[in-house]
Amino acid sequence: MPDDAYGLISLNSTYMDFVDRTFKIKGMPHCLVGVFGCAFAVWMFCGFVQSASETPEGVIGNVGSLSLVLLMSLAMAWVMWFVILRHDLFQYTHYPVRFNRITRKIYFFRHNGPGGVTVVPWGSPYAFFHIGRGAQNPELLDLRCHLLDRNQQIQQTFTIGHFWEHEDDIREPWALICRYMQDGPENCYDDPRDRVITLSSDPTIRNCWLMVILMMGTALMPLRTNLMFPVYGALTLCRWLTFKTCRKPVFPPEIEAECQIDPEDPYRLPEPRFMAEFASDPAIYARALERHKERVMWRPEN
Repeated sequence: MPDDAYGLISLNSTYMDFVDRTFKIKGMPHCLVGVFGCAFAVWMFCGFVQSASETPEGVIGNVGSLSLVLLMSLAMAWVMWFVILRHDLFQYTHYPVRFNRITRKIYFFRHNGPGGVTVVPWGSPYAFFHIGRGAQNPELLDLRCHLLDRNQQIQQTFTIGHFWEHEDDIREPWALICRYMQDGPENCYDDPRDRVITLSSDPTIRNCWLMVILMMGTALMPLRTNLMFPVYGALTLCRWLTFKTCRKPVFPPEIEAECQIDPEDPYRLPEPRFMAEFASDPAIYARALERHKERVMWRPEN
């Protein structure tokens, strides 16, 4: 069953855009750990300086120990930055992947500078799509594209959409992409109520809060405004501040020229101001619940 799996951010008769795997968790648990790690390193150094200043020898007399603590603090801060923070801070809010059904091209965004977009023909034998597994957590799956050379060696790898724990959550957006590219936007969905974009990539505090709720799962949702609010609030603030350091992805003018949209395009879907904005429509919400029940019922383990 074709579904965007919360990864689609735009769809019209010319192209469709997805976010990549990193968007879903950007600025959340690992980034929060990194920030606290750096803050702890600074606190440890400042605390030692204050403690040394209160001894008879003073700070000058403890220069050896002070140097050691400084090196340890810098090492901890560097590890936090190199391993965790540099992948999120001062990067891009997201890395879109665009499928253009008119030019029959796929555009993989990497950065805003020259040569920052990798362009591959749809159906190219050198573009290998498959279900990939996380390096740190193999239980997390995603839709990946390996770009191969003539010797079938991997040159680049891109992800499309979010990571999930079940293969069907990856096959469903792939089914949507294939329908769009092969049959057109008018045949993407089986039910008119499915023609809705759920995800908003705008880095607002509201979107950050809603993504944290999505990531934390349904079990903790009733506690989000009381017992678990400090956790939800900290993750939301960290994600929002992370996005504040990031740039918006911009496709180069020549690609935007290839992706012009007809102002009267009947298949252009409205883009939400915030996540699940259109779920306020009872019919759309009911269809989402119906689709969820169908998805669970038809999975092999059930």
